[in-house]
Amino acid sequence: MKFVYFYLFLLIYACNLPANEESDAVARVGENYLYVSEIQDQIGPRYNGDSLLITNRLIDDWAEQLLYLNKAEINLSSSEKKRLDELVRTYRNDLYVKTYKDKAIQSQLDSVVSLDQIQNYFEQNKANFKTNKDLLRGRYVRVRNENYNLRSIRSSLQRFNDRDKVFLDSIALQFTTYSMNDSIWVQASQFFNRLPSISEKRYKNLLKNNTFFELQDSLEVYLVVIKEVVLRNDLAPLEYVAPTLKQILINKRKLELMRQFDREIIQEGFRQKTYEVYE
Repeated sequence: MKFVYFYLFLLIYACNLPANEESDAVARVGENYLYVSEIQDQIGPRYNGDSLLITNRLIDDWAEQLLYLNKAEINLSSSEKKRLDELVRTYRNDLYVKTYKDKAIQSQLDSVVSLDQIQNYFEQNKANFKTNKDLLRGRYVRVRNENYNLRSIRSSLQRFNDRDKVFLDSIALQFTTYSMNDSIWVQASQFFNRLPSISEKRYKNLLKNNTFFELQDSLEVYLVVIKEVVLRNDLAPLEYVAPTLKQILINKRKLELMRQFDREIIQEGFRQKTYEVYE
């Protein structure tokens, strides 16, 4: 119903304009008109608020902008307007150039980075890739205390051979939560956030390679294996920084392409005699 009132409101606006003006205009500032279609685009039929109030606000905002612009045209000095016009031209030119260069670079950019390229860059820049967080690879299972498979779960999680993986996967519905992917490096703080709260001292004691431990509350037990640890300020694992290294190498290619384009456009200007330098 509100939207019906909204259309009636716009119709009344339009009908109150002089007869020689376009029929769907709802407001005028000087030679500028605001039309029904422009208001509709900004509100749309799905708007659930007070359409009349919103329409009034939109019309006032439109008028305010143009009335201020008229004042600015009259009251700003010629030098101020010239400076602002130059800023607008510069901004427009920068947008055009950036958009063109981005499209040109994207069309020629090779975004495939091989593992060898990543490894070579890592080896040459190891000093730049020390981790500022404790990292680990591990696995855990959270299960009810009374689970009849608890002993087998504990043994399988520690041993974790192919047969154990199949067994744990087959009974995964018995776990409250779990994570078996110990091939991925994660921040130790994120890993421990999934477990019951522990003291800083115990955290440091548990954060060691090939560690198994249990945490228990009144209802559940957490079985945890920490497979490998990299402590803060140590060299980050290649697997952990590989996505960052890939992006660095792609960005270096982008930069080289940009430099190449800059050189070529000057050379092209000279060849085609569209660019000349006068001595």
